[in-house]
Amino acid sequence: MSQPVIAYYRVSREKQGRSGLGLDGQRRLISAFATNEAMEIAGEFTEVETGKGADALERRPQLAAALRNAKKLKCPIVVAKLDRLSRDVAFIAGLMAKRVPFIVTELGRDIDAFMLHVYAAVAEKERRNIAERTRLALAEAKHRGKKLGNPQQAEANKLAAAVRDARLRPILEELEGLPLREICAELTDRRIPAPRGGESWNPMSVLRSLRRLGMRTG
Repeated sequence: MSQPVIAYYRVSREKQGRSGLGLDGQRRLISAFATNEAMEIAGEFTEVETGKGADALERRPQLAAALRNAKKLKCPIVVAKLDRLSRDVAFIAGLMAKRVPFIVTELGRDIDAFMLHVYAAVAEKERRNIAERTRLALAEAKHRGKKLGNPQQAEANKLAAAVRDARLRPILEELEGLPLREICAELTDRRIPAPRGGESWNPMSVLRSLRRLGMRTG
């Protein structure tokens, strides 16, 4: 007879979770684990990460519901990775005090509460080390005068500009050679959206588009 278990998933509101393991990935891991270990998923609870303060049970209504359900069925709660519960030792300790067994698929079903505390402590220390290394690296980069920014956002901006330029090319070819202000006026009159959603074009925006397209200016 299969042992019942409660599956608990946790994902980020803005991303797929800090671990990079999204909801579908967590489901696949827990489903495969349950099959291999002769377990039956008796309930599923999905938490949408709330950000700051998430390591508090009152900020995790789905986890609280999973605990109540697991107590009622007298069965464990299964998570795909330890950080889907938390990387905070105190929070993990509080969960262990609820007297509900937790199983982490990446650690196996035989890991006891003490070892979960150990793994949580290691994860917490690593999180602090990463934060400290990041802080020091940013401070050093700033000291060297390196311009800091978001490379992913920069790439997205570059792609958006390329798409916009491609749409503008036929019109700019038609207006090529005119003074920048006349091109601005024409684009505005034609109700062509300016960069960043504006209605009116300015000479600098036109000049940048012309240069990116390799076209001459008036």
